[in-house]
Amino acid sequence: MDDAGIDLQVLSVFAPAAQELPAESARRLAEALNSELHDTVSAHPDRFAAFATLPMADPDAAAIELERAVTELGFVGAMINGTTGGRFLDDPIYAPVLETADRLKVPIYLHPGPPPRAVAEAYYTGFRRPINQTLALNGYGWHYETSLHVMRMIVGGVFDRWPELRLILGHLGEGIPFHLPRIDDVLTPLATHLGKPIGAYVRENVWVTTSGYFYDGPFRLARETFGDDRVMFSVDYPFADNRRARDWFDRLDLEPEARGKIAHRNAEELLGLPRIH
Repeated sequence: MDDAGIDLQVLSVFAPAAQELPAESARRLAEALNSELHDTVSAHPDRFAAFATLPMADPDAAAIELERAVTELGFVGAMINGTTGGRFLDDPIYAPVLETADRLKVPIYLHPGPPPRAVAEAYYTGFRRPINQTLALNGYGWHYETSLHVMRMIVGGVFDRWPELRLILGHLGEGIPFHLPRIDDVLTPLATHLGKPIGAYVRENVWVTTSGYFYDGPFRLARETFGDDRVMFSVDYPFADNRRARDWFDRLDLEPEARGKIAHRNAEELLGLPRIH
């Protein structure tokens, strides 16, 4: 962090964390992981913050753990890694988690997770194992599953029920900026049960980070789609290199106001982080 000029990082547990465990095991592990994260953050409060991991197999327990993590441990939100048992967050069983995040005014970072077994077998087999795995995960598949996850939440009315619910996506929006004009063109006219066009929910309820996507073209498209108030610099360490991320960001042709927002001020405002400069 020092070598790359990174003042503060938000820590989280690597996917899938506790999500695919049975309910009781997931609850115990999530509590232990969050307590350990709290100890780490408490030792360096000027350098670290944290997202909670949740036992999503038991939505009521997940809501209770989110409440504990935010109100007792001082966490700045939660990270949920894709589906749980093949269920997306538009499923009514997850209402306790979404209601709690909305009430506490903390965001959910929707991170990709491994695809359900049936999806992996249908879509991501037939090649050498490393290719199958990469095709299913960070090479392609999980970006599109995450963008589908957001579309399901919107079409399912999640943001009509909780208009202030805040969602964070990594990887410059998981492909949504590229597809959004088409989505609004063909899907919004069918979603007559919604209060707003699909694109409006994307722009009002979703923030995006640069995590792992240090590419000029996708960055320009994300800025055009979300605006400079909704894009946040992020690295994805240890899966991406801090120095590479910072060198790329420093080379971008940005006005000082936009650079300050994206570098730190948007994250400070959304997550309630200490102001750096």
